Amino acid sequence: MKRTTRAFAAVSALAVVSPLGTLPAFGTADKGTEFQILNITDFHGRIGSGIGADLAGAVTDNRQENSTFLSAGDNIGASTYASSSQQDNPTLEYLDALGLDASAVGNHEFDRGFDDIKSRNTKFEHLGANVVKKGTDEPAFPAYTTYDVNGVKVAVIGVVTTDTKTLVSPSGIKGIDFIDPVKAVNKAAKELEASDEKPDITILEAHTGPSSAGSIEEATGSNDEFASLVEKADPSIDAMFFGHSHIKMNLTAKIPGTDRTRPVVQAGNYGNALADVRLTSEGNGDWTLKSSELIDVKGKATESNVPADVKKIIDDAEAKAQEVGSVKAGEITEDITRAFKEDGSEDRGAESTLGNLVADALKEGVTYSNLEEADFGITNPGGLRTDMKMDDYFGEGKLKEDKGVVTDGELNQVLPFANDHGVVTMKGEDVIELFAQQWQPAEASRPFLHLGISKELSVVYDSSAKDPAKRVKSVKVNGEDIDPAKEYRVATLSFLANGGDNFGAFAKGKFEQSGLTDFEIWQKYFEKNSPVSPDKKERQADFAHDILGNGSATAEVHTPDTTKNNFYLKIDSKVEAENLLFTVEAPKGYDVEWEDSKVIEGTKNTVRVDKVKAGETQVKFRLVRNSDKTDGAKEFNTTLVADPAAKWWDNNPLPILRETKVGFVSEEKPGDDSDEATPGDGGQDDKGKDKDGSDKGKEGSDKGKDTDASDGKPLPRTGTETAGMIAAGIALLAVGATAVGLTRARRK
Repeated sequence: MKRTTRAFAAVSALAVVSPLGTLPAFGTADKGTEFQILNITDFHGRIGSGIGADLAGAVTDNRQENSTFLSAGDNIGASTYASSSQQDNPTLEYLDALGLDASAVGNHEFDRGFDDIKSRNTKFEHLGANVVKKGTDEPAFPAYTTYDVNGVKVAVIGVVTTDTKTLVSPSGIKGIDFIDPVKAVNKAAKELEASDEKPDITILEAHTGPSSAGSIEEATGSNDEFASLVEKADPSIDAMFFGHSHIKMNLTAKIPGTDRTRPVVQAGNYGNALADVRLTSEGNGDWTLKSSELIDVKGKATESNVPADVKKIIDDAEAKAQEVGSVKAGEITEDITRAFKEDGSEDRGAESTLGNLVADALKEGVTYSNLEEADFGITNPGGLRTDMKMDDYFGEGKLKEDKGVVTDGELNQVLPFANDHGVVTMKGEDVIELFAQQWQPAEASRPFLHLGISKELSVVYDSSAKDPAKRVKSVKVNGEDIDPAKEYRVATLSFLANGGDNFGAFAKGKFEQSGLTDFEIWQKYFEKNSPVSPDKKERQADFAHDILGNGSATAEVHTPDTTKNNFYLKIDSKVEAENLLFTVEAPKGYDVEWEDSKVIEGTKNTVRVDKVKAGETQVKFRLVRNSDKTDGAKEFNTTLVADPAAKWWDNNPLPILRETKVGFVSEEKPGDDSDEATPGDGGQDDKGKDKDGSDKGKEGSDKGKDTDASDGKPLPRTGTETAGMIAAGIALLAVGATAVGLTRARRK
């Protein structure tokens, strides 16, 4: 029979710390008494999909006679659909039925606000020694709880990270403060010491944790709040359990002022591990660690070890989720899907409309929170678990859906993992590295993982590049080259923020949680933006398809006349292409006149090359003087690129903008009539030689660069007056292209 006492420790601003030389007397269990502590953390409502049953089976199989079952917090919040669809009530009922004795409050317990968690009627205590009413020392939660287990007097103290105030909505916690957990723990420990019935064993449940835990030194070095608790918590605490950082940890640390150690443990997350710590009493108030294990619970459920009441709670929750999941969330106008291979299997190495849409939602979702707005959003293909199709229905099809209707349940099936949403602040150079990490390590199961990116981003990569340093050709944010030294705010998920899927560049930045899950963002996005349509324009282009880069085509600017200022763009191509944009920036004192081409509305001197045929394609233009003071050597700039507004999808023929400066000498006066530009035979080829082999025209010494520092080919300026132009000190733009393969290797 377990006897329980609730205790509200009044926590003062000053810590009460025992002198290390005079340790207090504690309750004393008989020598040789063994006591077991089972512990979980960051369960996050994972009662469905077999996880809840497996954890229940593991608890049943491993629970000893003298035992307590505890949690370090975040039992609810950021939950999967079987729990979140019902305000997490099934999870709290599940933990009650499983015999949870006490839990620290975690930051996610405050997702719906302080009043909500305080109103939850559970058999187990929510403990928060460092959560006080604003402006006072008055505790808002019990600081500790005490109870008797077969004659062993147990005390459990709970605290939560002070970061909670930045992780949840301020409106939900406006009446409370989060104070130093060490001060709160030590105050509670002293109050327990002074009580009439001193506990035999005191356990700390702390919802704060390290970011790495290879050793106790590594763990304490990774997080100051965690380190303070480990190193400064009262010596009366016999075992310490942590949470929040979602990692597994099974260590020991020295007890201050003694030669003894105590267990320092964190049981992973999502119910994937059950901590089993066993202590033996020395008969003088001290406990010796007998064993400490993190049990992998996967597959532990059997027909006999899952209690009937626990199984019923799980089954009822999943059935109810099917019902509430049929509520309309929004609409789509056509299918929005993942990428697929020719055999119909999922292709995580290719771009998808669904991945890009989720990235858009993650970026917009920052505005649903208190965080500063993000610059762009990024998601991983592995987080997308199903497609959104016009004819889909949720569950067993018992409830009729209209075509194109999307339900809450269908949204959850796309993003079922309930990852925390937030923003990583990272440098531009790390963003570039992130896109290079789409190429996975050699031991990975997939060689390439294509990130979904929001509409603010435009990326060009080269699938044919052997050198990893040359795989990312260009990253643009809102049309501008990314600044390697500038910091950018990237909306993403906790999985990626922690370096998941080998995207380690994310871990170089700082992750701020929005307090929302991916599903909550996803749900609200559809609420605000329905009907939702797929964006069929690619956001990551492959340079291996670039017709100038892979040798499928050449492009040159020619002039057949030294005085008439007639020019033409000549494209020699082995393949057909379409929707290229050619721009001429006229020098001062000149206007551009186009033959057979019209300037695109809203642009200045840009025309569309609708069709590039296999063979030769020409675009003719002329520079007309509008001033008398324009004689002598001149130059102008031209660019050629695929129209970014066209709906390319893994077939962009010119994703990198090519730029070149063209020099000329003019004696034409305003109003002179000029002959039509007529292509001549005196052009210059890509190698700078006249086509008759005489090598009369050589490149000048001006080493210009293309606008995006790409490795693409320039647009050579050629003509009969080239030598004179060079002599005048005006040269072509030098780019220094390198040829790439004609076709991209198929990713699998």
